[in-house]
Amino acid sequence: MKELKHNKLELQGNAHKVFIEKFQVPEAAYGVIGRLFTPEEIDFVSRIEAERFQLEEMRAIGVANPEQFAESAYRRGVISLADEAAKVYRISDFYSRLDIFSISEVESYHEIPEQERLRLDEWYFETYYQSLSQDPKQAPTEDEVLPLDEVIAFIDRQNRPVYLNLCDCRSLRGGCGQPVKTCITYKDGINSFAHRGLSEKIDKDQAKKVVMEADKAGLVHTINPNGICNCCGDCCYLFRGQKKRNSIGLWPKSSYLIELDHTKCIGCGKCIRRCSFSVFSFDGGADNLEPISEKTEPIKKQKTLRLDTSACIGCGICVTGCPAAALTLKGR
Repeated sequence: MKELKHNKLELQGNAHKVFIEKFQVPEAAYGVIGRLFTPEEIDFVSRIEAERFQLEEMRAIGVANPEQFAESAYRRGVISLADEAAKVYRISDFYSRLDIFSISEVESYHEIPEQERLRLDEWYFETYYQSLSQDPKQAPTEDEVLPLDEVIAFIDRQNRPVYLNLCDCRSLRGGCGQPVKTCITYKDGINSFAHRGLSEKIDKDQAKKVVMEADKAGLVHTINPNGICNCCGDCCYLFRGQKKRNSIGLWPKSSYLIELDHTKCIGCGKCIRRCSFSVFSFDGGADNLEPISEKTEPIKKQKTLRLDTSACIGCGICVTGCPAAALTLKGR
């Protein structure tokens, strides 16, 4: 075991080993434990013996204020609820705590050196990926890629409380420069971000505004039964998983492909910039693309736009950005 030191935190001997084992801490995180956990949390996890426990068991092992400790540890993802009505808790795990840490303690997360954050991100992605069904013929989740207008219609159909969170993929990975306050969720049961008090409650109009702003930024819209994600092509676990599975069209589900009307194309290259999946290119490459203003009419270039529809996920981000209406979605 590596010695863990941070903010005067030192773990030794059996307590060290018990905490690592019980909280399923990966080796990639050994050097940052002191950033993610307080000494009191580490001591509690190492000493609580019951798999399910209540405030009485916390008090019995010396927790001075069990109510206050439970509230804080639950919000921080150190413990989770097993039974809300009876106030029965269980120890959480490192996967859940890291997710919560990255979206709720952003400054502290980014104090971790970049190389260590990248190792955490790679571990988190691999853990996510291994949790999926490995059957290549089956979609492992219900995620579906939708164009902007269908996402707006999806929001209008919902009659559930709606919440806004930071994107955990971009919060964990970072570096792409895209907006992070983009995840819309309808999930508010126990152990959700909303139930832990980490989400911002919004309304339908605010949700639609989030999605429209994400579309302007070139983020891809996906829906699932629990909400809406607005994804980039490099940080997003969904599309990193898609690439690893080679499952374009099957997972996440996609109903569309892009179609180009060459007679309308003005050769501005905006679709090349907006597409995260390298669908578009010019003959001879995409070098020297000229900037394009939303307020001015682009000048037609003598370039031929090429499409690789085998890479198309049918998101429509190129369609909403095309100033010449040369791009449309068709059924896959």
